[in-house]
Amino acid sequence: MKELLFTPKEFWQAQKDKEESGAKLWLTYMLPIVLAVAVAVFIGEFFKRTDFFIEYPLLKAIREVVLFVLMYFLGVFFTTELMKTFGGEKDAAAARKLVVYSMTPILLVSLLTGMFPFLYVLDIVGVYSFYLFWVGARNLLTLPENKESSYILITIVVNFFVFSFLSVFLSKLLNAYY
Repeated sequence: MKELLFTPKEFWQAQKDKEESGAKLWLTYMLPIVLAVAVAVFIGEFFKRTDFFIEYPLLKAIREVVLFVLMYFLGVFFTTELMKTFGGEKDAAAARKLVVYSMTPILLVSLLTGMFPFLYVLDIVGVYSFYLFWVGARNLLTLPENKESSYILITIVVNFFVFSFLSVFLSKLLNAYY
């Protein structure tokens, strides 16, 4: 993770030749971080409340897990499908790596802001995910040169809007239930 965050070009170069199954990537890298985020959100919400009821913090933690799980699958889907649109070959393995590893800053910031909700202003650090995606796509994908930047930009925008929609939708659903 340290190499990804501080030397992303070298990290993506190493990932280009590395074969990793989607299940292994999901189970050993992303799922532990998502579960840590859920625990942090639960703790942060539980101690923020004056009534100490467990239901709302638990629902909020479940919301975070559902958000990131859906974002992973939808992100991989859109990242893969857009490859062909921009003249490349569909490469689901590369799409999985791009989505999982580029979500790392968002997950780490969510871990921090989940535990300490008053630090929500740090969410802006999640924008670093876009840079990681950009660098990763340039290293992992083979797209026509004249369409590479367009693909990366469109994919980032699509995934950002999917994430935003899911976040708002799940928040509204949670608030409607509770």
